[in-house]
Amino acid sequence: MTKKVGFFVNTRKENAPQVVADVSDLLKKAGVVPVVSDEQAEDLGLKLTGIGTAQMVEDVDILLVLGGDGTLLSAAHLPKIETVPILAINIGTLGFLTDASLDELKPSLRATLRGDYRIEHRMMLEVFVNSQSPEPFHTFALNDVMIRHYTRLIELNAYVDGELFIPYNADGLIIATPSGSTGYSLSCGGTIVAPQLEAILLTPIAPHSLTVRPFIAHGDAEIKVEMHSTYESLDLFIDGQRETHTLTREAEIKVRRAKRTIQLIRSRSHSYYKALREKLMLGERIK
Repeated sequence: MTKKVGFFVNTRKENAPQVVADVSDLLKKAGVVPVVSDEQAEDLGLKLTGIGTAQMVEDVDILLVLGGDGTLLSAAHLPKIETVPILAINIGTLGFLTDASLDELKPSLRATLRGDYRIEHRMMLEVFVNSQSPEPFHTFALNDVMIRHYTRLIELNAYVDGELFIPYNADGLIIATPSGSTGYSLSCGGTIVAPQLEAILLTPIAPHSLTVRPFIAHGDAEIKVEMHSTYESLDLFIDGQRETHTLTREAEIKVRRAKRTIQLIRSRSHSYYKALREKLMLGERIK
């Protein structure tokens, strides 16, 4: 039984305070406690609750994400986010990861409170960086990992399961999950991959060779990238700009499937293929 629902909101959306107020009223009438962290309560003009975002994630039964795909990607980087089911509602424009639009928010939420939903687990990537500056570190990505230089062509060697695969001469390289296949990878010519699959996509950014193509590795592959650029540093972006790191050129990056996943609440009527067809206008004739 759902007792507490937490909020993670794109507070920059003009309608966010009103949406949170309306949903909070709905939850209270259903006997459910709405929980907003202090970090977001201040931005929404609400009273402080004394609860931080990390504590909220631990305390609630469901996390309601109000925003778009970017808001959900930010939520995916919260501590222990893998432990709580997420209902993501798009209150922006385009969203592939969210379950429903703003018009569908209340029916979706009521169905969720009744337990009328299914859980869709989304694969994540674990990223290990061996570098002298900064020190070695590891992190996680829901959508993608991107290596690039802002203004220059770079040289990278990509290994799959320890074997040299492709030496890239390109503006950069995207390593993506199936969830991330509809993001930056798609705009760089990568294929769309069904989110139920476990796979790792390698999509070059503007490769300077006609023989280099996007590639899909199996889900248990370990991808290693060595940088051979003559430039002093390159940039590493995790899920867009949720995390950014400047790496020295001798850095080595390893990417593999993470043990943890994100739990997305899906309504019974949600169709990934319908969302693709409508939002990407698949199959429509150009007029």
